[in-house]
Amino acid sequence: MKPTAMIVPAAVIAAVVTASFALRTAPINAPVQAAVQANAPIAPPAATLGDQQVRKPRQYKIVPPTVYPGATVAFPTLKTFVQGTPSNAYAPGKIYVFECFATTCGHCSEAAPLVDEIVKEYAPKGWEFISITSEDDAIVRAWLDKPEIKEQVTQSVATDPTHSAQRILQDPTYQVLTPRFFVVRDGVVLWYGHPDVCDEPFKAIADGSWKPESIKQEFVTNALAARARNQINAMVTQCEKDGKWDALYDLLDSMAVAIPDRASTFELQKFGTMIGPAGNPKDGYAYGKQLAVKYATDIASLRTLARTTLNSPQVEKRDLDFAFDIARAADALGKGEDARASEILALAYFSRGDRDKAVELQTRAIAQQTNAKLKVIYTTQLDKYKKDEPKPVAYVPRKAPAGKPAEPKPADAHAEGSSDPS
Repeated sequence: MKPTAMIVPAAVIAAVVTASFALRTAPINAPVQAAVQANAPIAPPAATLGDQQVRKPRQYKIVPPTVYPGATVAFPTLKTFVQGTPSNAYAPGKIYVFECFATTCGHCSEAAPLVDEIVKEYAPKGWEFISITSEDDAIVRAWLDKPEIKEQVTQSVATDPTHSAQRILQDPTYQVLTPRFFVVRDGVVLWYGHPDVCDEPFKAIADGSWKPESIKQEFVTNALAARARNQINAMVTQCEKDGKWDALYDLLDSMAVAIPDRASTFELQKFGTMIGPAGNPKDGYAYGKQLAVKYATDIASLRTLARTTLNSPQVEKRDLDFAFDIARAADALGKGEDARASEILALAYFSRGDRDKAVELQTRAIAQQTNAKLKVIYTTQLDKYKKDEPKPVAYVPRKAPAGKPAEPKPADAHAEGSSDPS
């Protein structure tokens, strides 16, 4: 008989997290407690990180994307249609699906069977699929001549050496690797994204119920976050060279204020940077404890705090008590039924030397996980728990080429660490 999951009220989780820290550390400062009670963001100018007063962040400049559902875009200037009928303008009322790909892209090859299924389902409805690559015509022709490719790729294929499609469609989204599909009708963007998440929008577009304006804000926010991430990566590189990490802290603080829907992402990146590449664990863990209280009812943020502490290779000083408290809180918030919370709690126990509990929880995580790829990752980790000595993940400083500084990447809230990419 399956035991009934214990339901723990969110307020209790918050109280437990706060009380747990209070047993070992100084009380979290009043401005942060007030912000938590008001469900408001931590105000950077008022928060104290250990002995260091946070400076007032600069004004982060928001540059809105120009491509989003509902935006108008020009037809890309394509050099050669290696396959299919050439097009250089939108036909009235016709739906165009532009796919950005490369013949040597492994990710594209992996998605190719799905793309083929989508083409076969929607091309008969009058949709025009055009796959676009910046490669040379001869290379694309040779690729298309392969029997397995000829059978699978039936849509139009065009070359774009001037990167017209990238400049018109992809660059304005600030996203480099994705999206790969852009759906356009009469010059208006209806949707964009990866083929594996297009099922719902494609069906709605086909039956006439799709409303691009209803998802505009979500896509704009994602684009703003992508642009911010690009700037963060550039700043990390600079900070690694000059050691002036305060500049990155200020940037992340200002982004959290300017893009409130992604505030936790920037705050968690700041935490990961402080305890990791910046080498400032004292202030970093003080800040992490503030975030733990602020996000006491946000299971994803709690998982990220614990995972960054336990699993980031660039963290030299791991506060195992902090991570253990956070991992337990996340597991309680998930009512013991969240696979990723179970998995990170298993790592917390293993890091503290408790093999049996780690094996028990990792086994539970495998049973709870529905993603096949993650099940494989979890199973591999379980094997390690059964064989390896229970201890914290080793600190491995990022190596750099001779004469060049390392370029560490702050922990990303959505990635939740390398062991769980979902």
